[in-house]
Amino acid sequence: MDSERRAWVYTLKGKFVGTGDCYSFVEEARENITSENPHLVLIMSNISIINSTGVGMIASLMTASKDAKGKLYLVEAPDSARRQLEVTRVWDFLTPLDSLNDLPVNLDI
Repeated sequence: MDSERRAWVYTLKGKFVGTGDCYSFVEEARENITSENPHLVLIMSNISIINSTGVGMIASLMTASKDAKGKLYLVEAPDSARRQLEVTRVWDFLTPLDSLNDLPVNLDI
């Protein structure tokens, strides 16, 4: 949790394909997103594979963050993940960042 930015920060690793671990992560992240801490930052540099189920999970997290008046930030998304998100048009509604250093200090601007 980055309390200064009111954002939950998670580093994703391996396959984001709808395994039990992925579903557990999504459930935990959705529970953590609140109006007091509405933003979600996913560091994706260590994602090896994402499939349509993973894309759906990201869309679900994006919706939860948006409903709490926040944003979902994707940091260092690999090209393969970006392509999957672009094909489904989910990419158009995300806030991608090249580096965690690019994350604004005040996310409510």
